[in-house]
Amino acid sequence: MGKTKVAVLMGGVSSEHDVSLRSGAMVAGNLDRQTYEPVPVIITKTGAWKILDTRPCGILEALAHLQAIGVNCVFIALHGPHGEDGRIQGLFDTIGMPYTGSGCGASALAIDKIRSKAVARNAGIPVARDLVVTRAQWDANPEEILKRVHSELGFPCVLKSPCQGSSIGMAIPRELPEFRHALLNVFAFDDTILIEEFLDGLEVTCGVLDATPGEPPQALPVTEIRPVNAAFFDYNAKYTPGATEEITPARLSPEITASIQDMAVRAHTEIGCRGLSRSDMILVNDRPVWIEVNTIPGMTETSLFPQAAAAAGIAFPELLDRLIRGARKQAH
Repeated sequence: MGKTKVAVLMGGVSSEHDVSLRSGAMVAGNLDRQTYEPVPVIITKTGAWKILDTRPCGILEALAHLQAIGVNCVFIALHGPHGEDGRIQGLFDTIGMPYTGSGCGASALAIDKIRSKAVARNAGIPVARDLVVTRAQWDANPEEILKRVHSELGFPCVLKSPCQGSSIGMAIPRELPEFRHALLNVFAFDDTILIEEFLDGLEVTCGVLDATPGEPPQALPVTEIRPVNAAFFDYNAKYTPGATEEITPARLSPEITASIQDMAVRAHTEIGCRGLSRSDMILVNDRPVWIEVNTIPGMTETSLFPQAAAAAGIAFPELLDRLIRGARKQAH
């Protein structure tokens, strides 16, 4: 038996292009060379595909090339829209190519903070109070929106573009005068905004490994997140070494830890994720409140999912091996 050829898909057209390149490089560099032959595939910011040292080409030519060279599985290391939202997953479903992570439907649901939150709420998972506002509603009656935010959520509040990742398209206006400017900045990403109450508590995250078909998902150790200088776990705090204190396992009681892990597994299951996911939460008075789920967590040198796996005794090459083997079994 020859080595398993794994196309590591990275880059992409989203605002998380650079982070994805780092994730992809880490994945390609840590695949066990006795078992796997990595095939790096970079999607440029303009959407061209570059396979190994070949010239950039269109998607149809790229897919034909991957099939021609005998790629057995795709490791998706794309983040954000056009990578984590079900589109690329549906494409590989159509051509019958196994890939890591969640399927088309769960990926599309999970990246949408508004709709995935509705699923979590319906399942009895505690979530923050919120308002959903469109650009048309704001333009038609901004004073009514301001009144509702002030009375129903208060300040500070959290503004989120519903389908972005890595805290891109997010703001926390502390007072009313900041709100208008922050809202317009977030509207630049999408015509709909999710406005949530600000939860004052400890930020935690919990990964779920679900790479063996037929076996229940496994919650990984919980991580507590303490940004050193940033007001919240923003883009720089996520990807700048030393910018955030990340403690795994979190310094929490066994009971609180178990409740966080249970919530992460429930969210993973209710949304239909597979392979892996990572749920972010805020711990308010020792009670976790679910924020969102990430179906393709970062795989960079500072990323939380590999840290949690390592704390569970799963080295990075072993983690990658489990995900690839699970993806190939799922496809059969």
